[in-house]
Amino acid sequence: MGKSILVAGASGSVGGRVLRKALADRRAERVVALVRRGTGLADAKLDEWVAGEKDLLEGLKDQRVDAVICCLGTTIRNVGGDKAKFIHVDQELVLGLAAWAERMGVPVFCVVSAMGADARSRVFYNRVKGAMEAGLRGSAIPRTVIFQPSILTGPRKEWRLGERIGIAVMRAFAPLMVGGLSGYRPMPSDVLATALLEAVFSDESGPGIHVLRYNAIHALANGRRPVKA
Repeated sequence: MGKSILVAGASGSVGGRVLRKALADRRAERVVALVRRGTGLADAKLDEWVAGEKDLLEGLKDQRVDAVICCLGTTIRNVGGDKAKFIHVDQELVLGLAAWAERMGVPVFCVVSAMGADARSRVFYNRVKGAMEAGLRGSAIPRTVIFQPSILTGPRKEWRLGERIGIAVMRAFAPLMVGGLSGYRPMPSDVLATALLEAVFSDESGPGIHVLRYNAIHALANGRRPVKA
């Protein structure tokens, strides 16, 4: 019997890829998209939970799924520089979704965080991601998989000049990023999306909190047992 998967953040670059991959995957029997507005996709496996203009978490229903893939996230630019709004999306909504998953008895929770996440970091972005991860560590969800990619590459709705320059520089230096620096290599969004989905169907990691970085994410996306991050 196939699994039922809830995808949060399906309107984004990574989440959108996860949603489409899940719909095309025979191992997924039902795919729930937690969204503010319809995806525009037509598929017999797709079940849209539309929150509309309400808080996104109000779109959740008392229906259990086998796994949650959380790709929620925004940028400081998208929230007009409002740090409180950024925290709401990248930390509060994620932890609220995890609380719902725990209450519903969901056994697997996968989430996109970031390389360098640290609740004590002086960098605001890393500090918020670290606080989110710290909150997840207090959850009773049987298996939580935290993905920590570096900068993501691939088609997206909008680009900033700084991002393009950053990606170009990191690609140039990627061959030199070995050992502890390998985690900072740019990662294609499609690879991350594939790995997120594979984490749902692979139970080799067992229960507990698992943090995956560049090497482990690539291994999982290629159908191999995750190696050391």
